[in-house]
Amino acid sequence: MLLNVVEIEKYYGTRNNLKKALDRVSFSVNSGDFVSIMGASGSGKTTLLNCISTIDSVSSGHIYLGEQDLTTISSAKMAAFRRENLGFIFQDFNLLEPLTIEENISLPLSIKGIPGKEIEKIVKRLMQRLNIGKLPAHVSGGQKQRCACARAFVNNPKLILADEPTGALDSASAKQLLSMLAELNEQDRSTILMVTHDPFSASFGNRVLFIKDGNLKKEIDKGQHNRNDFYQTILSEISAFGGE
Repeated sequence: MLLNVVEIEKYYGTRNNLKKALDRVSFSVNSGDFVSIMGASGSGKTTLLNCISTIDSVSSGHIYLGEQDLTTISSAKMAAFRRENLGFIFQDFNLLEPLTIEENISLPLSIKGIPGKEIEKIVKRLMQRLNIGKLPAHVSGGQKQRCACARAFVNNPKLILADEPTGALDSASAKQLLSMLAELNEQDRSTILMVTHDPFSASFGNRVLFIKDGNLKKEIDKGQHNRNDFYQTILSEISAFGGE
């Protein structure tokens, strides 16, 4: 087991006006899993991802990555922990426009102090694999997101956290990115946790968690089904939840 989420709760607001965003959510993720988290807007799925990523803190409960309880890491050690263990893919790319694609991808390795020649070899190999290049300002949204994906994976993190990674992409670019994530998961045994509202995107994972009103309502597993059959199963589950 790589990730273990145990009875976490998250409240926002003041004592007289509390909103419960997460309600005793528990689940686990094994190394090499590709897990999609689905739910309507306001269901708590992004809050859940933010708590796992340590961007936000839980009100109660525990989150373990391996043996490390993320809820007990001091703020002084948080940045180093994220850098060493987590990779992030956001909807809006978060690239540094003045830098080349290669320089953007290189950042995590540079911060880590990897020698320049080794960085060059690692990044060149990854760029060739993902077919990316040029300056961020001069490439398509799909190319930018592939760059963001490469930057997330380049440091070989224990866990990749993706928040609506296809939200700013057209359908062709979205499918290309999702296929790439599925390939990295299958070939490199990368562990991915992806928040999405889109059943097509969710079908690229091997498990789907359904969140509603801050509660983990159901979990389904792809098992031996092909992706199209899994997609139909996801649609059926969404219909059972009232189309959310």
